[in-house]
Amino acid sequence: MGPILLTLVLHSAIPALLAHAPLRVLGIEGQPVFLKVNVPPDFLVRDALWRFLTPAEELVAISFKGTAQNVYQSRFYGRSRLHTNFSLEISPAALGDSGIFSALLVNTTGEIEKQIFHLEVYDVVSTPTIHVFGEESNPNRKSGSCEFFLACAASRGTNVTYSWAGPGGETLAGENHSALENGQVLRAKLDLSEKMASNYTCTVTNAVSAKSVSIEVQEQCQRQSGVKVTAYDYRDILLIVVPLACFLLSAAVILHAKCRSGKQISYVVAANEPFPA
Repeated sequence: MGPILLTLVLHSAIPALLAHAPLRVLGIEGQPVFLKVNVPPDFLVRDALWRFLTPAEELVAISFKGTAQNVYQSRFYGRSRLHTNFSLEISPAALGDSGIFSALLVNTTGEIEKQIFHLEVYDVVSTPTIHVFGEESNPNRKSGSCEFFLACAASRGTNVTYSWAGPGGETLAGENHSALENGQVLRAKLDLSEKMASNYTCTVTNAVSAKSVSIEVQEQCQRQSGVKVTAYDYRDILLIVVPLACFLLSAAVILHAKCRSGKQISYVVAANEPFPA
């Protein structure tokens, strides 16, 4: 069975392959990622075929009678390597590599072993910054209280989530704290008559990284309770913070692209441990 015929035969098995639950693999942009097949005991692999199925189907690599062939002009050309244990390495991984991969193995008796992988490639998050905004004058606010907004933003990171913690890492709850804009903005109220810590921590996370930053709001509260300060309402915060976050993220992406085009990246294993070739 030649490589072309092998491709056609294994291609017909792909619809059934997609019915299986994929194995999730996480990767970091710019670093190598490994898709490691599990060869059953006593399954003597003769041929292997790797395909990228989504969003567009592409042939990545073939091993025919023990000889690897990585000559296919796919998006992975020059970045893919088929190891002797029939596992696939993508180096360096890119955000656009996220999708479904299939590995089809044929043994010496013609039996087929099918495995699928869901690769998710992420950009690591950067250390966020926090901006403090005093709340607009509120006639219903009790004397001796301090009300403000904290807006947290990270300039890098894909599929990020935001969370907040109070002094000592305590969970924020009750009517004095409420999260807005999917957790990116925290509205808080402190009782200045109580002697308590007033530092807050914003944590930005995604599937491969997490970064935190803390801020002390005691000075802001002292200013708010004493002299007149510039105040913002919730709409002002959205007009300032959201465009600022978008600008920082766009600038980081452009700078990152220029840096990658001008120098070779050093690779570190991101998902599975490497295995000998």
